[in-house]
Amino acid sequence: MRMSRGKTALIAGAIVLGGITLSAASTFLKVDVPTLKRMSEAVVQADVVDVRSAWNEEGSAIFTYVTLQVMGRLHGASTDQVVVRVPGGTVGDFTSEMEGAPVFHEGDHVVAFIGRWFDGVPMVAGYAQGLSRINRDRLGNLMLEGGVADGMPLAELGKQLARAGN
Repeated sequence: MRMSRGKTALIAGAIVLGGITLSAASTFLKVDVPTLKRMSEAVVQADVVDVRSAWNEEGSAIFTYVTLQVMGRLHGASTDQVVVRVPGGTVGDFTSEMEGAPVFHEGDHVVAFIGRWFDGVPMVAGYAQGLSRINRDRLGNLMLEGGVADGMPLAELGKQLARAGN
């Protein structure tokens, strides 16, 4: 069975466009704890107390605003409550997702590396690499899940941050 030139061109065009879409994907360089610390003004242990999404002022993008109740500071200084802005979220029937963006859930206990967007609003430095959930292992130790500190005891992260200097 032979395809017409039109069908062949249409299929070739779809393949080319598919390749363009794939090549536009986000790329994040893997960082280590000292590098992420340098990118951050603070590293906090916090409870996620609120997660809300909204359109930006121009109505062109959705952002999620996450309120962190700071329970401890592992590096730097921060207020007792920090609201970080994360790209993406859901408003009504519209959902926007950014690959590599940190994902928060109300009630989570987390460690977050806090940086600033170009406009001064707090963000999670290193995107998803700068966020770890705190869980207890079967012995009761505080363990980190996800991010640059995945699988690390919370106490070990504190040691690595101290060794990384200012």
